Amino acid sequence: AVVSTQSRDKFNEFMRELLTSKPPPTVGKIDLPFPESASIYDCMFDKPSSGRGRWSNWTESLKAIQFDKSMKLSEIIVPTVDTVRYTYLMDLYVTSDTPCLFVGPTGTGKSVYIKDKLMNNLEPQYVPFFINFSAQTTANQLQSMIMAKLDKRRKGVFGPPMGKKSVIFVDDMNMPGRNGHSALIPLL
Repeated sequence: AVVSTQSRDKFNEFMRELLTSKPPPTVGKIDLPFPESASIYDCMFDKPSSGRGRWSNWTESLKAIQFDKSMKLSEIIVPTVDTVRYTYLMDLYVTSDTPCLFVGPTGTGKSVYIKDKLMNNLEPQYVPFFINFSAQTTANQLQSMIMAKLDKRRKGVFGPPMGKKSVIFVDDMNMPGRNGHSALIPLL
């Protein structure tokens, strides 16, 4: 859920009550109760392709660091619970063709995790490309950047190469600068 750090405890209590009390009729009976010892932010529902799923802790998905000595220090991504969460969510959104927005304080590694996922751990049917925004980015520039990466199919119709899907990563999405009348220019 999109909540502040201070609101996590309240949301955790709300979800636990929802899962343990009588759930809404649209949800139905919940056969796998949530672990008592963990917060809802500590666990994910792991559903295999067949059989019953289970609640598992994000730390169970952590993998050992794989690197060679020729790698630059800046290229090494240390797996943490947050990297596992972000990667899991990206997988869900990309494979379900759902747009998403990752927000958070500057310097927390969002761009690094996303670029690593898109450049090194993406299924072959997806074609990633990257757009860097600045306060001076205009709607026309954005359109040109996107269209330059797509194939022209016919007049007015553009898309990724046949049989592929595009994943567009917009880094540092900010509001554009104000025009001469102190109004913000809309991008979309």
